[in-house]
Amino acid sequence: MDEKSSVDTLEAHKALSAVRNSNQKTVTAAKAMAYEDPEYVAAQEAKTAAYAYRKMLQAIYDSADRKNTLLSRELTRRVGRGDREARAGRMNA
Repeated sequence: MDEKSSVDTLEAHKALSAVRNSNQKTVTAAKAMAYEDPEYVAAQEAKTAAYAYRKMLQAIYDSADRKNTLLSRELTRRVGRGDREARAGRMNA
């Protein structure tokens, strides 16, 4: 389940719980009852899990991208060094 759909599901459960608890005396009490709803709690946990998974994948991707850039730069530096060394050898000979 992706993060966007879990957020949508959470909002839907929040709205349904608010309607079910509209007979409460205050809005705070209605929200408290909604937050205690097992379906809302499950949707909240799913949203948190989807967010954590996305952040984990983003960290792995960013790390791999940095390593790729470093490797490319290092290879370019080492491959390009051969021409300079050959020219320097001819000049000094």
